[in-house]
Amino acid sequence: MTLPHTNSRVGHLTRRERTVTRSIRISESALQALEEDARSRSISLNTLINQLFLAHANWGRFIDKVGAIRTPRESFSQLLNASSDEAIREAARLSAPDTPRAMILVKHGELSLRTVLDYIRSAATYGGYAQYNEIQSQGKTVITVIHALGRKGSLFISSIIESLLGMVNAHYKLSSSEHSVVVEI
Repeated sequence: MTLPHTNSRVGHLTRRERTVTRSIRISESALQALEEDARSRSISLNTLINQLFLAHANWGRFIDKVGAIRTPRESFSQLLNASSDEAIREAARLSAPDTPRAMILVKHGELSLRTVLDYIRSAATYGGYAQYNEIQSQGKTVITVIHALGRKGSLFISSIIESLLGMVNAHYKLSSSEHSVVVEI
């Protein structure tokens, strides 16, 4: 199978990755499921497979090491809505120095602004709960995390981001709305 050329983010730059050709064997039922999924997304099988490989390489292999569980977005949103604002802030404050910090160190070997931003991007992109956007504007990096978790989701995401950025003493401005969190660094 030939993997396609893809754009991947490295720091704040986008670069074209070199592709390689490999032959692999997969079960017929897996191939059928992948082909069906690719058709439903209107993308090629090659693109879908590369996206799956990138999701594993950039997120899955690290999140698996910490024993993460997958839960539907709606269930997570209901848990947030059943919690007080203070409990959400406290959960985020307590979790950032633990699992996210460990994942950053396992992946990068260092805790820095660059590696924290990579974690935020990867968590949003591959974690299945948000969309991530990053632009450079007037000498600042502006990150927007868009989600469907409501006000308490924004509170949780904001609190995690604040804790992570605090660990590297970053100077930032954070704002949020019901469905987005914006960070200017």
